[in-house]
Amino acid sequence: MEQLTSTQQLWLMGVGGLIIGFVIAFFVIRISSGNVRKQLQTQSELKQMRHEVDEQKAKLETHFAESADLMKTLAQDYQKLYKHLASSSVTMLAEDKSKALFNQTALLAPVEAKTVTTLEGEAEKIAEITTSEPPKDYSKGSSGLLKTEQK
Repeated sequence: MEQLTSTQQLWLMGVGGLIIGFVIAFFVIRISSGNVRKQLQTQSELKQMRHEVDEQKAKLETHFAESADLMKTLAQDYQKLYKHLASSSVTMLAEDKSKALFNQTALLAPVEAKTVTTLEGEAEKIAEITTSEPPKDYSKGSSGLLKTEQK
């Protein structure tokens, strides 16, 4: 066999290195392409989820805006009803009863017992719970796991 000159050996080593580089690059790209596909799939899922969240936020905003409008309308209707009943009570009821029925402070103040006259003319007492006292079923102090032992 003939001996190769140093230039030919250098060219042969370069071509061999290039072929080995292509083979290594091919395997690296093949292995990492799965990761790239997974990243692209995850990215598309993330975009889809963001879109769904934005849609949900828009639905919630429209729901609460509509609910607020309906509550405003309801409050206005109650005010109209109250004004109608107050003005009608002045003309239909005796003056002392109409003042007592539609007095704003009397409506807001807690009352312990109220006497109501029924259509048959009988007087009945109706008890109302005042908001200043807590319910009687509360225990004194902690109970259960939070209870501290008393000596």
